[in-house]
Amino acid sequence: MKQNKNKGNSMEIVYQKNKDKQSVYDMYQKIFEDPEPFAQYYFEEIYATNQVILAEEDNKILGMLHLNPYHIRAGKKTYTLNYIVAVAVWKEYRRRGIMAEMLKKCFNDMHEQQQPFTYLMPANKAYYEPFQFRFVMDWEETIIDDHNISYTDDTTDRNHKIIHIMAEDYQTIQNFLERFMEQYKIYTVPDEPYLRRLEKESQSGDGSLLAYYEDDLLQGVFAESFEEDEVYIRWAYSLEPEHMINQIKQRHKGKKIYITEGNLFKGNSIGKDFIQSKKVPKIMARITNLTAWGEILQGKNDFTFRILVKDPYIKDQNGVFQFQCLNHKISIQRADIPQDETLDIHTMDAQGWEDEISIDELTQVFFDYDAGQILKEHEYLKDIVPAGPIYISEEV
Repeated sequence: MKQNKNKGNSMEIVYQKNKDKQSVYDMYQKIFEDPEPFAQYYFEEIYATNQVILAEEDNKILGMLHLNPYHIRAGKKTYTLNYIVAVAVWKEYRRRGIMAEMLKKCFNDMHEQQQPFTYLMPANKAYYEPFQFRFVMDWEETIIDDHNISYTDDTTDRNHKIIHIMAEDYQTIQNFLERFMEQYKIYTVPDEPYLRRLEKESQSGDGSLLAYYEDDLLQGVFAESFEEDEVYIRWAYSLEPEHMINQIKQRHKGKKIYITEGNLFKGNSIGKDFIQSKKVPKIMARITNLTAWGEILQGKNDFTFRILVKDPYIKDQNGVFQFQCLNHKISIQRADIPQDETLDIHTMDAQGWEDEISIDELTQVFFDYDAGQILKEHEYLKDIVPAGPIYISEEV
């Protein structure tokens, strides 16, 4: 991959080659201040296999951006896509366009690698909206706070048990979780490497990856971790959600329990008097290779149209594209119109396309997230079957 040199100064945008952990670790901790056990987990488990983009000047790190790879199922294919985390610039070097340069480099590299999109969890959406990121997924966050609730103690029932998942059982756990993933068109694949990482992440919070059994039959899975007297649970899926919730409550009596996503509260009314639940926008995404979406999307009817796509950061994606659907299969190809970086799109031949749209608007349409107004303005896009719902539950 080519190095990017910032015009007008000696700053370079490069991929870290020697994995000098200490310099990146120091910057990470001074800016993000994660608990030490979690930071150790991150650098031992994730940093070891990720890519780090650095903004360097005179051998000094000015900024960094981490690309953490995950296996993402989208349509009928499994992709290795990058989750962007730990985007940081030292305070004294901010407002110099360093973040923009790092993002531009990773966007264009992802485009060359035919990665359909990248994603992140923003600390503040305003940081990323100028780079055409848009929310594509809400997390349902549920809080169980039942200090004043009296229980009927059923923990003596020997047919119910929660046990630590061993590595040799990961394939069984993956098969179990994949059944719940069938409802999603895009999701993180809970394969063996992912489950091993989820276990280590849980351990960094004094927790574990656990399985729920009834009569020696696997009925549920969840990952738990702790922070003081609070319990954090995710990847909570069960064939008997009410039973598993009761066991979790018994397991953590008197503690506040936070549950992210999963299926435990889908369509039931368990304990509504002491359970708070809300949806929170969490995951933002950005299209990085428009043509790759032809293998993910489907069409309702046959169609052909050309649109001018506006993308200020990926040159090869800033131009006219032809969308075609035959027998529900979609292809998206760059139309045979030359693109000049200096060309004013409004001076181009208007007969070459039927409409204009921004890459972030297409992101909302493709992921079926808050796209109602966009579809009203671009009705021809209604014949595209979007790729939602999605399930992405990673913290890092």
